[in-house]
Amino acid sequence: MRTGLIVVALMALTATVGVHEVAGQNIILDAIMRRILENLRELMRTGNPETGMPILAPYHNPDLFINASFGGLLDFDARFTPMNIIGLDTFEGRLQVDLATLRFPFEFRFSEISANGFYDANGRLWGLIPIFGIGDFSVRPRDVLATGFATITDNGQGFLMLSDFSISLQIGSLESNIQGLLLGGDLSDLLNAVIQDIVPSVLRNFPEGMTNLLNALVIPIANRFLATRTMEDLMGLLFP
Repeated sequence: MRTGLIVVALMALTATVGVHEVAGQNIILDAIMRRILENLRELMRTGNPETGMPILAPYHNPDLFINASFGGLLDFDARFTPMNIIGLDTFEGRLQVDLATLRFPFEFRFSEISANGFYDANGRLWGLIPIFGIGDFSVRPRDVLATGFATITDNGQGFLMLSDFSISLQIGSLESNIQGLLLGGDLSDLLNAVIQDIVPSVLRNFPEGMTNLLNALVIPIANRFLATRTMEDLMGLLFP
């Protein structure tokens, strides 16, 4: 019942008119969005077994496969067994909403995120130079900025779906310790140094590569979760 009232209240805000009313509407929406972000932070830490939402902070995936392309500069496939990520709940964020379209622009900043695990990767630099490796890894991007938007719609069966999603990722610096690159040894150390230098600029100059990679990871996971959820179910999670 409470979540139904929240949904009604949100939609009622769109009927408000006039300068003062619009200003008040924006203040209320900003407060609701801040509350959603804090509830999301807690949900990332605890997960929700009843709905199948996993714990995301810390994130653990025993077997993750990715395929990425960065404008012809670097193309690679990699399997991580496992992939562990720490710090996804440490964000400072801003979330907005267009109630007419349920489009949610967002911005998340992280001072630092760390990832570690075991990898097996193959790729090519400039389409010519083989890049490969297998072994333990740890990386620590700093001053991370993630911006984008998500649009939620009805899937035609009374449940929700992520109909449009985009995210762009930028980092200020990167610390990497990826063992086993190019069979290890001095070449591995050299390539780690190169990775630390070029990755921030690659993300700036070829943003579509990371955007496509993150979209491919996020959209299927989100739609599996939303496919059995109504708007009231979603509000119940965000306003427990």
